Amino acid sequence: MSDLLDGKVVLVTGGASGLGKAIVIACLGAKATVVISDINEKSLEECEKELGNVESPDKLSKVVTDVSNEDSAAKAIQHAIDKFSRLDVLINCAGIMDAFDPVDGLDLQLWNRVIAVNLTGPVLMSKYAVKHFLGREKPSGAIMNIGSIAALRGALAAGAAYTASKHGLVGITRNTAAAYAKQGIRCNIVLPGTMETNIAHSMPACPNESLVKVTQSMLAVHPNFVQVDHVAKTVVHLASDSAEAINGAIITADGGFTAF
Repeated sequence: MSDLLDGKVVLVTGGASGLGKAIVIACLGAKATVVISDINEKSLEECEKELGNVESPDKLSKVVTDVSNEDSAAKAIQHAIDKFSRLDVLINCAGIMDAFDPVDGLDLQLWNRVIAVNLTGPVLMSKYAVKHFLGREKPSGAIMNIGSIAALRGALAAGAAYTASKHGLVGITRNTAAAYAKQGIRCNIVLPGTMETNIAHSMPACPNESLVKVTQSMLAVHPNFVQVDHVAKTVVHLASDSAEAINGAIITADGGFTAF
C-alpha cells in the first residue's frame, strides 16, 4: 500500500462500479480521502457499505450525481468541499457506450446522451473543480479524465457518438492543461483499452455485427482484457504529486494494443 495520495481529497465520478470503483479503491489504498460520485444511488450505497467496512468514515463519502446536469455537477464539487473542507483531485470516470453505429445509423437521442455524459459531464465537473482550485490561497489541483483508445482510432473500439465524445475529451484535457498550467493546475487523460466493466450494460442487448468484428479484431491482437486495477494504479500515479511534471498528457493503458 502506497501513500501517493496521503492528505489529498479526491472525487471520482462513476465511482460506484467498474473502473470507477477500482479507482476509488486504489485511491483509498494510496491514503486519499475519497468522495464517490455516481448517478446510481443503489450502487453508491452498496459501494459505500462495502468499502466502509474497511475504511474509516472520515475517509469516505458519497454523493448522487448526474454529471450532465450543471446543478448536480456543482453540488457534487460543493459536497466534497463541505464534507472535507477542500478538493485536491477530480477524476472524471463516468461514461456510457453507444450502439457502435456509424453516422448513417445514428440515433440522435443516443448521440445527445453519450455526448452529455462523456463530454459535457467532465466539462461541468471540471468547471466547478477549477473554480475551487483557483480560489485557494495558493492555486493548485489535478484533473484526471478517463478516455478510451477510441480517442485515437476512427474505425475501432466504438461508434460515432462514443468516438466523438472521447476525441473531444482529449481536446478538453489539453485546453484545460494549457489554460491553467501557470496556476499550478494539471489535467491529463488516460486512454484504457478493452476492459470487463459495467459500461457494457449500457450497450444494446443484441450487439450489431460491427461490434462483433471490433471485439474479434482487438482480441486477435491482444487476447487479454486490460485489468481495471492496473488502469487504476496508473490514474493514481498521474493524480499524485509524483507526476507534477506531467500536464496535458495522453496516456494509453491498453496493454500495448495501439502499439500494433
